[in-house]
Amino acid sequence: MILFAGSTDSTNVSIIPENWIFGYDCLFDASAGGSWKSNHPIIDSTNIDAAVSVRIESPEVDFLATGAIQSDSISEVLFRRGRGVVKWPGTPWIGAGVYLNDQQPFIAGLSNPVVEWGWVDIDSIRGYGLSSGGILGFRGEYLIQLTRGDTLTQLNVRSPWMGFVALDYARAQLRTTDSIPDENIVVNALSVRGDFRYFSPWLIVAGAEGEAGEWAVSGEIRDYSPFNTRWGRIEIVPGIHFAGESIEFPGSAFVPGQRVITLGAFLESSRYFASAGIKGMVDFESDSLSGISASAGLLSEIGIAWDMIFDYYSDGDYRAVMSSITSDSYASAGIAVEIMNDSSRVTGSASYSPRVDVCAELSVSGDIDDSLQPACGLAVSAALGPVTGLVRIDWDYANSPSFRIDLRGLLR
Repeated sequence: MILFAGSTDSTNVSIIPENWIFGYDCLFDASAGGSWKSNHPIIDSTNIDAAVSVRIESPEVDFLATGAIQSDSISEVLFRRGRGVVKWPGTPWIGAGVYLNDQQPFIAGLSNPVVEWGWVDIDSIRGYGLSSGGILGFRGEYLIQLTRGDTLTQLNVRSPWMGFVALDYARAQLRTTDSIPDENIVVNALSVRGDFRYFSPWLIVAGAEGEAGEWAVSGEIRDYSPFNTRWGRIEIVPGIHFAGESIEFPGSAFVPGQRVITLGAFLESSRYFASAGIKGMVDFESDSLSGISASAGLLSEIGIAWDMIFDYYSDGDYRAVMSSITSDSYASAGIAVEIMNDSSRVTGSASYSPRVDVCAELSVSGDIDDSLQPACGLAVSAALGPVTGLVRIDWDYANSPSFRIDLRGLLR
């Protein structure tokens, strides 16, 4: 819920500026889990987490404060998160701020991130920063933060589309308290995105400092469609992914020592509900990343959806998945078969929703061999306004049934 404050005095002059926005959020999450022992349900884990956030926003200020209670200290209110930013009047791209458990580092890649969320624990970050920009739409931000005694600095520079190209630069550096050079982490990443009407090149150049081999390059050409007819379009996507031997970025965008060239073709039908794609990968350093990947999807006229995935690598590993699902306004049912190397498994699922805020789901799976090894899962969820409840029971052949109860809500 967002409240607009308009308190006035006796002279009918507003005490609080009219463009200030006050708001609050209340989030709570309660859960319990356990298993059946001696034919009785036994709860062995519980969790309670509730938080209230109050914020004030305007073109010149941005304040946020969050207090929370947890199951291990219900009687104590913790100051979980805070932010205070002041901007130069009339120029919102110039400002300064202080942060508590805010501004977690993250650097995006082409598909997987160069720096992952969670690399630095968000609950341990304390710091302050400056922001500036405005020239041709550029925007920059510099942060100095402390995390468990270590020092984290972040620099982010972003540009708008300048006719046909955009540039982003990000730098994250973590200096440890023991000052051991090998323990310090530095990540620099330059992102270039272009738009040349008929194709769009994307390029990521990343590197560290201090040692040879701490570099990486990843690029793709997207939106290139040499075949575009009334029945559909085929997009060709070539790409490269090279990385040095000593790269140790806290993300999954690059594999050390990789020398991979990719070429993909993707079909999107404009007349039928169908899509397909095939992608080949060649790794000049290792066979583990060389292979082929194909996928296809189709929605029939009677409402049955089909999906197929096939992956094969030159070292002999392979994976195939085929699934089908049919649904109407109240219920759905589906089946999926997965084959991975020497193992295979089949899964059947069904769901029923008597109304929009109630749903029950059942899944049963087993190996397609003599052992079968069945597993079952049943979940029932219901919503009452902003509050959602979930009860789930899981069972497999080798363990006792387990259960979980969740209650969540978000009030605004």
